Amino acid sequence: MTPVFTEAELERLLERPVRRLLTSNDRASFAGRRILVTGAGGSVGSELARQIATCGPAHLTLVDQSELNLFHIEREIMALAPGLAVDAVMADITRTTAMRQAFDIARPDIVYHAAAYKHVTMVERAVCAAAMVNVLGSMVVADAARDAGARLVLISSDKAASPRSVMGATKRLAELLVLARATSRFRPIVVRFGNVLGSSGSVLTLMREQIRRGTPLTITNPDATRYFMTAGEAVSLVMKADVLATRAETYWLDMGEPVRIGALADRLLALEGAAGYAPVPTEVIGLRAGEKLREELTTQGLRMCQTRHRRIWVARQAPIDRAQSERALRQLRRRVAAGDAEGVLSVIAAAVPEGEISQNAWTVARAQSARIAALQKSQSARVA
Repeated sequence: MTPVFTEAELERLLERPVRRLLTSNDRASFAGRRILVTGAGGSVGSELARQIATCGPAHLTLVDQSELNLFHIEREIMALAPGLAVDAVMADITRTTAMRQAFDIARPDIVYHAAAYKHVTMVERAVCAAAMVNVLGSMVVADAARDAGARLVLISSDKAASPRSVMGATKRLAELLVLARATSRFRPIVVRFGNVLGSSGSVLTLMREQIRRGTPLTITNPDATRYFMTAGEAVSLVMKADVLATRAETYWLDMGEPVRIGALADRLLALEGAAGYAPVPTEVIGLRAGEKLREELTTQGLRMCQTRHRRIWVARQAPIDRAQSERALRQLRRRVAAGDAEGVLSVIAAAVPEGEISQNAWTVARAQSARIAALQKSQSARVA
């Protein structure tokens, strides 16, 4: 079972208090509203569901393709807010018909889109799947939200800034395509933040598992830096950004100073040592494909402007070419349908010129495309 971090432990690791950020006025903004959350069983989506449930919404729809995760979050929300009308929908966001049906039933006022493939090293080897979920799935959700007359909040990542990974590039392309859908009646927003401390599959969770197994603590580079905040802090700022937003823009959450991975590992070793776990050696394995030494939340072409809240900034950018965005989207759909990983990367690289996808991702994608082409040739020969 994955070890869970308490709030007190997270504060020791961050070396600062966990901040309570939602005010009574913020909560009132969600009272009586119909709200839908995708990826509701994940770390961010489940925290969104918890905080929304305490705001007195009229109805909460939880969407996730994981049966187990959806089961757990539905039970938790029903216990947390017994009188709340909750609908758990087991569905894949890339399935247009299923999502349309879910939106028709939910009739949401607000949609928080948190579903995504997020693990950098896994996504480097699964280009078509990442493009399908992170880009095409986001467009399915965006179009359904638009047609339902709902506000849309796309949860993005610091890895979308000058992306060096497939994950970051797909999230950046999703940002561009979603914002290109904006009209006078449809106001999607993008919210970027960094790493959620202690989330499932996160570096901190993996390090704790290694310490408790007594195996060496592997870190990529002790001088690598990452932005961290708790799920509760990130989600409350996302909800605040939604309240503050007046037009389709990208919002950046101030996550404080970046944390050195080496320092985080030292704090965790001390924390686990105090709990009775024996120290383990540290092993530096080097940055993996797609990983940066230092993450950033802004990128070229974005101008940072302050909002009414000191920890939320708006990143203004040049107008998005809608015709170009639609061409990229059509090309991406064709390449994904064909299973052409190299073609998918080519479309993404052209649409996100500020990015630089790793050579490892290109090598893997070319090999995958070659295998698909060989398989199709073999099948054609058998038919003939």
